[in-house]
Amino acid sequence: MFFPPEEYRERWARVSDAMSAKGYEWLLVWQRGAGTYDRVGDVFWLTHFVINGTGQDPASEEIGAPYTFCAVLMRCGEAPELHVGLQEAELDLSEIVCGKVVSHPQNLMSGLAEHLYAQGVKGRVALIGDDILPGMYDRQLRRLTPQIEWTPDETFLLGPQLVKSVRELDAFRQAGALVTRALTAVMEAMMSGSTGAEAASRAGAIILSAGGGFHRIDIHHGRATDTHILTQTLYGYDTTSPEPGDLVRAWIFGPILHGYWLDPGRSAVCGKRPSSKQWSLLAGAVEVVDALVAAMKPGVTPRELGILGGQLARKHGYFDYPQLRVPLLGHGLGTNFIPFLIPLGNGAPDPTGSLHYDAPLQAGMVMAAEIFLTHPGVGTAGFEQNVIVTEFGTELLTTTPMLFS
Repeated sequence: MFFPPEEYRERWARVSDAMSAKGYEWLLVWQRGAGTYDRVGDVFWLTHFVINGTGQDPASEEIGAPYTFCAVLMRCGEAPELHVGLQEAELDLSEIVCGKVVSHPQNLMSGLAEHLYAQGVKGRVALIGDDILPGMYDRQLRRLTPQIEWTPDETFLLGPQLVKSVRELDAFRQAGALVTRALTAVMEAMMSGSTGAEAASRAGAIILSAGGGFHRIDIHHGRATDTHILTQTLYGYDTTSPEPGDLVRAWIFGPILHGYWLDPGRSAVCGKRPSSKQWSLLAGAVEVVDALVAAMKPGVTPRELGILGGQLARKHGYFDYPQLRVPLLGHGLGTNFIPFLIPLGNGAPDPTGSLHYDAPLQAGMVMAAEIFLTHPGVGTAGFEQNVIVTEFGTELLTTTPMLFS
């Protein structure tokens, strides 16, 4: 285990403090296996557990029970319980950090409902994972728990997870060094004319040989850079090669190491001989990202960063031409993409604070700065940097060159 048990206990304390602040006595956090997006990081962050069920769950209550899901049930001030739909014998309990593991091998939903009733859980219960639990299982659980008012709060863990511990920052540094090597390999391969599949295989070998993982390695070249932010291929890459002079773009994103997400991206020109128009496009996009990184420091808000980035984007023609618009210039990073977003320009009003546009950055946060910039007839360049916000500025996690020559 990368983190000692006491680190998990510190996390539970932070979650309990956040629950108390919002008036939650109970919290339920869902995880679905077989997908890195599906709240895996939240349960893993709380208990060091990932459900090993995979595939598609049974399609009805009558013929089976969900086995790719699990849940953490937490009462304010107490150690969490891990609820699974597998036999306890199928679990390695030595790798799990929690107060208790509760197995419901017959049916996770009905077993969890019975447990909640026996524990006297009623009234409002905060819920994380409302966005991933299938309607069939959600309806079943709600039908069996009429005493509970399920209250979705999908961003609740944003607060407890926002500022990383010393050990978590070490994990991010390791992940940053690893994804830097992988992204550099992709870009060198594409600039030399390799196929997207060959380039992805080089990156994948680097990450996998170090024990890491990824969600997607996404590679564009030529005219494809004009039409989509991400490729429309099933895996993110194909067996075609760029021609000399083609714009190439690559992104690697996912839980790179120890469950922590990074998502850097770069653009360049195959053959390393960009035209003057291509160089202007690439250098302009880099100027925006570099300025955002330089401006990140404690006390600065995402809205202030968005205004700065919007001004620079305007300088480089962003608002003069049709764009593949991504309505942000960055975001937070943690066990997934954290919705601590940097707007493009002023951003929307945020009177409730739910968008966090006016919440100041803090030392110990991990952030991304990015832009996609289109110049007609040239292509769309994309760049992203991942950084740690420190007391004095930023510490760069992804050091793949921004401009190749």
